[in-house]
Amino acid sequence: MMALTSALGPAGAFVSAPPPHFAAALQSPRKSSAAQLLGHTSSSLHAASLPLATTTSAAAAVVLVSMAAQRRRQQRRHRRAVAGHTAPAVQEVAAGLEGQVVDEDAMLAKSNFAIKPADLISVCKEVLGRGVGVMAGGEKDLASDFEFCAPVVGPIGKEEYLQALGTFKILDAFPDSNPNYHFFRVDPFEPDRVWFQTRKTGTNTGEFMKKPPTGKALVFPPEAYSIRFNEQGKVKEFTVGYPMDRRVGNTGGLGGAFGYFYGVGNPLPIPECKPFRRSWQFRLLSWVGKTFRRIEGVKVTKPGES
Repeated sequence: MMALTSALGPAGAFVSAPPPHFAAALQSPRKSSAAQLLGHTSSSLHAASLPLATTTSAAAAVVLVSMAAQRRRQQRRHRRAVAGHTAPAVQEVAAGLEGQVVDEDAMLAKSNFAIKPADLISVCKEVLGRGVGVMAGGEKDLASDFEFCAPVVGPIGKEEYLQALGTFKILDAFPDSNPNYHFFRVDPFEPDRVWFQTRKTGTNTGEFMKKPPTGKALVFPPEAYSIRFNEQGKVKEFTVGYPMDRRVGNTGGLGGAFGYFYGVGNPLPIPECKPFRRSWQFRLLSWVGKTFRRIEGVKVTKPGES
């Protein structure tokens, strides 16, 4: 209000109460647009030739109405944001899925974990901002029994994890690297665990594992990550690099550090650092199955054929 007073003039300018239609608008729970209120004001001013003091009061009322409307919008957004974590909501389940879709809100509401879901997600983002132990001061986020686990590597302990990450120096090789974190949610079955996803991108403009920069722009597949916490908010488990669709991107469907190696054209000489390829046993089994179907007169189509 002090800022409003300074903007509209000295306190003596507010010498009369707002016109009745402004008072009604302020009290009414219904939405009113500032344009409508200004229209009423203009008509009143023209018809009654209100003095300057009344005009100032009218302008002040318009500002107050606008501020009140903005507060209502913010409150509605806040209620929608926290509704899923404050009380179970009625969940509609499609026919045929009865008993197969869990009520996530109800499960989380019954959780006895010390950190509530909304707060746990906030803690998770703060930990990510400190590099999950990698950046300066981030090591204190890791519990003494911390474990790291990727699709191939791990689980490994705290010391080995910190040493391994210091070796790769991803940010030096890919200065514009962006994980594009999204879709944070607390697991209703493990309320101490936050799941989230990445869509990593980065350009190799720096030396990577003693190799000169290639200038290649990498696009990773969507990957599933998770962080589990103890009740003190320390990280006890960090899982990374689980590709959700290996057909996306240009890293051979690989996530984590292996995706960087393959993406710049310097994969490690191990099968795990190469794109997925079916084993000869699986290919043989598939060929036998298709052969029997052809014998039975079933048309067998190749991928992409209708």
